[in-house]
Amino acid sequence: MGLLSIEQLNFSSDKKYKNMGNGKDIKVLMIIGQFNPIVGGAEKVCQALSKSLIEKSASVTVLTQYYDGLPEYEEIEGIPVYRKMKGWHPFGLLYMISVFSFLLKQRREFDIIQCFGLFLFIPPVILMKYLFGKKVALRLLCSGKYGDFTGIKQLKLKRLIIAASRLFDRIVFLSSDMKKELIENRFPLGKLLYIANGVDVNRFKPSERREKDKRKNICFIGRIEEQKGLEYLVKAMNTLKTKEDNIRLFIVGEGQLRDALEDLCKRLKLEDHIVFTGFIDNVLRYYRDARIFVLPSVSEGMSSSLLEAMSCGLPVIATLVGGNADLVDSNLETGKTIESHYHIGKNGILVSPEDIEGLSEAILKLLKDEELSNQLGRNARKLVENRFSQESIVNAYVNLYCNLQ
Repeated sequence: MGLLSIEQLNFSSDKKYKNMGNGKDIKVLMIIGQFNPIVGGAEKVCQALSKSLIEKSASVTVLTQYYDGLPEYEEIEGIPVYRKMKGWHPFGLLYMISVFSFLLKQRREFDIIQCFGLFLFIPPVILMKYLFGKKVALRLLCSGKYGDFTGIKQLKLKRLIIAASRLFDRIVFLSSDMKKELIENRFPLGKLLYIANGVDVNRFKPSERREKDKRKNICFIGRIEEQKGLEYLVKAMNTLKTKEDNIRLFIVGEGQLRDALEDLCKRLKLEDHIVFTGFIDNVLRYYRDARIFVLPSVSEGMSSSLLEAMSCGLPVIATLVGGNADLVDSNLETGKTIESHYHIGKNGILVSPEDIEGLSEAILKLLKDEELSNQLGRNARKLVENRFSQESIVNAYVNLYCNLQ
């Protein structure tokens, strides 16, 4: 069996499954390490996918980790959410027992288990596959330094987790970089399936006043963690403040590095140029008020924020990691050296990770070259509309689940 593509999935879901009730026979359990109100890219994808499947009359439940102060059960946007995974041990035994106990008790409520990421819930899920005939799919989260395979190196049972993961019916990857890691770890090629992240193109759409707006606002939207490389963007802003008047960076989100980054801004006297908004539930206004979106990650899967910015018609600057190249310029491979600090692709600009000069020069280029900026924004919007709409991605998962049953 060859490698399936998202295009094949979309065509078959449009034709073969057009009259199947839009998923009414599908019963899926989503398993993810954390969930709303803890919000990151994977959590947003899981919630959006679950909500969309329920709207198509599928039965969807989410199993996630228990956190003090959060209820063990609640409904979020109509999605039943159980926080039942808990307990810790050097070998994760209590954690796995809590997962298997839930799966055993609820086994009549689902036919398909969709896992997000490589973690300790993988072995109990495989037991359900062989004991009760459940169909199982795995979606990786990220590649590179902060990716799935790097993340499980600290776990005592990492070999068991990888061995069990190879037994899944389908393994979904988000980028060519992620596919490469799967092959390197001896995952069966015939089980690998490309399904990207999606975005609501009707909600995230270009602002009618952007091309008339002369403000020099830049935005980053996401978690304020080491993985996102914000230190390098802040230092790039320190270079830019002497070259561009009234330039402002809006960092929208929360995370463990916020205090450290705010201290760095104070040391560099950037308080008038960088705004930390904290967590914002509705980020749409920040995309619409920005001239440029920047994603300076040192490791990435496929960024939901990058897709949202592109859907809004923003010119984007992203580092050459993970799925960024697939979105911005698929002709440039992750890990390649970018000469002259930045590379202008069809749908945006790519820079090397941790390259402060590259970030500052790319931002300056887009601020100075309005024609290029507008063209990249239009190309980005067109790409997302054609290939990464939430509807097409949900159809791909519906097709996947129908094929598994």
